[in-house]
Amino acid sequence: MPESNQPSPPTGSRSPEDLIAPAKPHDHKSFDELLSCYNFANISDRRAVLTRAVIQECKDRGNAAVLDIGCGRGMGREIDYVRAIKPHAGEMWGIEPAEDVSPPGGIFDHFQHALMETAELPENHFDVAYSFMVMEHVADPDAYMAAVQRVLKPGGVYFFVTPNGGHYFTLIAGTMHKLKIDEWVLRLVQGKTAVEDYHYPVQYKFNTARQIDRVCDRVGGLETDLVYMEAEGPRSYMKGPLILLFHLLAWKRRVIKSKRALLTIVGRTTRK
Repeated sequence: MPESNQPSPPTGSRSPEDLIAPAKPHDHKSFDELLSCYNFANISDRRAVLTRAVIQECKDRGNAAVLDIGCGRGMGREIDYVRAIKPHAGEMWGIEPAEDVSPPGGIFDHFQHALMETAELPENHFDVAYSFMVMEHVADPDAYMAAVQRVLKPGGVYFFVTPNGGHYFTLIAGTMHKLKIDEWVLRLVQGKTAVEDYHYPVQYKFNTARQIDRVCDRVGGLETDLVYMEAEGPRSYMKGPLILLFHLLAWKRRVIKSKRALLTIVGRTTRK
């Protein structure tokens, strides 16, 4: 997916703190402030948005127990975002479904290979849980959110980032997935390496506002707020003549300010 599964640029000498330092107008805003903003081209990196939200929640609570769902190699394959959270967590847990992917040592106090639905986690334990580009891969959203609710303390929060299923690019990607041509198109656009380094199988059952609201209603005891944002959009996928379409749609985003048309959802679900 755009802005998600591409390898992260090398961080060089940047510290975890440098990675989340504000660089664009809305970067300094809190999650609650972002809710009321039109966040097109005003956010530098959604990984930093998620990281700052988790850190602030940890600071507000103090000694927070934190769960990284789908921790893998880090947010968008950049582990330093997770390293930025670590000093603010009282304890850090991680789960990852892919058996051949493990995080570097020294970050998680507890780690296991498991789906959220099957992980062996303490109930009513976590102050904060978070995931980056996981929701679109969930096969059983009800079971997933029931598991999240079970491990959160009352009042605990779950932050997530997922591609907006209502965005034109996600709709196209979902259609290609149903037609089973998504990997072929990815190889055509991004090259062989992109497919070899592709992602956990997508489902697209749990990445629209309607889907999320319905699941939370069925599970019960959950309240969700959604922020919509878009940084650069799917530019790396729209090459050649398609770049003209990309610029036309970007112009439209600036003129017709529809929040729900933006590419990325950043959510906060609170257990009541």
